[in-house]
Amino acid sequence: MQNYDAGAVLTVWTDAKADAEADFNEWYNRQHVNERCDVPGFLSGRRYRAISGKPRYMALYDTTGSDVLSSAPYRKALNNPTDWTQQVMPGFQGLIRAVLDVETRVGRGYGVTVASFRPKPGAEASPPLIAWLKQDALPALLEEPGITGAQLLRSARNRTATDTTEGKMRDEPDKTVEWACFVDGTEPALVRAACRKFLSSESFRDRGAGSVNRGLYRLLYGNDSLRQEAGR
Repeated sequence: MQNYDAGAVLTVWTDAKADAEADFNEWYNRQHVNERCDVPGFLSGRRYRAISGKPRYMALYDTTGSDVLSSAPYRKALNNPTDWTQQVMPGFQGLIRAVLDVETRVGRGYGVTVASFRPKPGAEASPPLIAWLKQDALPALLEEPGITGAQLLRSARNRTATDTTEGKMRDEPDKTVEWACFVDGTEPALVRAACRKFLSSESFRDRGAGSVNRGLYRLLYGNDSLRQEAGR
């Protein structure tokens, strides 16, 4: 049986230009997530649309470890974009991309609603912040109604794809983050309530996090490395 314990997560937040958004979504659902899940070391891919907060879209790819994101098969995919990828890539807007190691995870389940917490680009996670999230906040969240899992991710120092053919197709340089926190759950109201209780803006500030960007997202599409269409 395949081990689904992820060692690192490729995290992506982005908007899409209005005139490219419909094609952007079809490409993401029909080709891009599946293509990434075919790369050895990718365990799953999930993409989301914002209920509240920005950017409007988010994608999370579980991998066995951060080395997968510098592996030859992954670099090959980035340097040999499909025709559809070449068409879509200039439509990305304000892309934030980071390869983050899994610092801690509680719970086994993913949810259709995900709360995203990320700092301003370049802001690192302080020791008090890490200790609070690992020992107190995330375990407490898991006891709340509707919460299925939560995780803290930290920089793997392997963050950009701008030196690849695919990266160079985007109209703007990628931004990145040094850490992120995600809370998975069922209903948006339940996820909001749990996060208000344990992950307030004041709680982050008190532990040196500074300004934290918040977003609430709903699942659009998901796949894993075992699910392949017949004939592929």
